Amino acid sequence: MDYCDFMLQSKKSIIDVSAKGRVERINFNNATRDSVLDLPVHQVQPFYRALRAYVDIMNRPENVVTYRMMPGDMVTFDNWRLLHGRKPYVSKPDRLRHLEGAYLDWDEVMSRLRILRSSVHRNI
Repeated sequence: MDYCDFMLQSKKSIIDVSAKGRVERINFNNATRDSVLDLPVHQVQPFYRALRAYVDIMNRPENVVTYRMMPGDMVTFDNWRLLHGRKPYVSKPDRLRHLEGAYLDWDEVMSRLRILRSSVHRNI
């Protein structure tokens, strides 16, 4: 049981594209993908075919980087620019696994950056 009530749900497009057709962001987490598919019936099968093709491309060996973390290792990445996951882990009786995760909301990061910039300009 988790330490707090939390209902994760996402209704974003899987691939966000700019007005110029540039991929801006990937929103893919199959575990939190909403079960409500807001598509006309004639688009459902093509959607799932495309989703399957996308997952197959993501899982090609040339598109996957595997890194075994050692005690004390830390990894950081831009969650909007990198798809990430973990392979299954089988614990051994003499080894403990402890993994901490933290997220920064970009709105908070950009707000803090604006405040710091404003502070620097006032003090010059």
